[in-house]
Amino acid sequence: MFGEKMNYENYLVLTQLEEELNLKRDDIDQKINENILKIKESDLYIASLKEKENEDDKIFSPRNSEIDMEEIKKAEYNRLSCVSENKYLTNIRNVISSRVERIHKVLESEKNVSNNLLILSIQEEDRQRIARELHDTSLQNLAHLVHKLELASLFIDQDPVRAKLELSVVNKNLKDIIDEIRCIIFDLRPMTFDDLGLKAVLEKLVCCISERNEYHVDSCIEEIHCDNSLVLLTIYRVAKECLINITKHANADQIVFHCKCKDNRCIIYIEDNGKGFDIDKLDETKNKHFGIPVIRERIHLIGGKIDMKSKINKGTQIKIEVPLIF
Repeated sequence: MFGEKMNYENYLVLTQLEEELNLKRDDIDQKINENILKIKESDLYIASLKEKENEDDKIFSPRNSEIDMEEIKKAEYNRLSCVSENKYLTNIRNVISSRVERIHKVLESEKNVSNNLLILSIQEEDRQRIARELHDTSLQNLAHLVHKLELASLFIDQDPVRAKLELSVVNKNLKDIIDEIRCIIFDLRPMTFDDLGLKAVLEKLVCCISERNEYHVDSCIEEIHCDNSLVLLTIYRVAKECLINITKHANADQIVFHCKCKDNRCIIYIEDNGKGFDIDKLDETKNKHFGIPVIRERIHLIGGKIDMKSKINKGTQIKIEVPLIF
């Protein structure tokens, strides 16, 4: 998901370098602060010695005066050492800060490129999905109806009854195709989403999956509110993708689907009792579980996080958290 200028390994190297430089800068800041404290202590100590020297002058004690002068010189030397060291450390800190700033700009630029590619990837995947759905359902059925109409035109004079039967079938199939296209349009932008909100759309989704696939679904869906409708729409698409994956790949008969709001976060929990898969080998089987990378990418784009657990023959558990306040 990174641009041509930087691969993932280089990105990690730069990220680690940024962290190391920040730690080094923190150590330098700590040392500078310690020296500043020593300088203040030296100033106070020197001031006290000079005050004592003035008192000794009054009572004329040359021996004490010589001792105090040695202490003053020693304290001034220590103070000067701290000042010099702080100048040196400050220069190093400025160099480190400059490097950290340049690295941060490169990483931020790369993140922007990565996010743009991520968005393009998701958009392209949506286009391919819509194209597949139209090709595998509506277009195939329409092509079949063309043959039916051609057959009816052949029978129209010789066998009007047969022609009417063929046209009746065409009429019914056309209505089915209209319903299919309506479903595709609903997936692009659910009408219920704008009118009734996320809760109603998720309830309809769960109900459809339960009825069509004869699953036992344990669902608990709360009202979810967010000023950004794109976040809510993304939550819906992610939830749908997770449930569709279960119907296609899990071989399950029981599903748990909970969607709740807690501490200004939408929390979704999905579980099935299906065949599961090996999380560690997910990258090797990405073609089989292609929906999972897309789910992670969508969640990443809206600042959320996803935790997925699965074992062979022990089902899959998915927990998703998405912030609702930005």
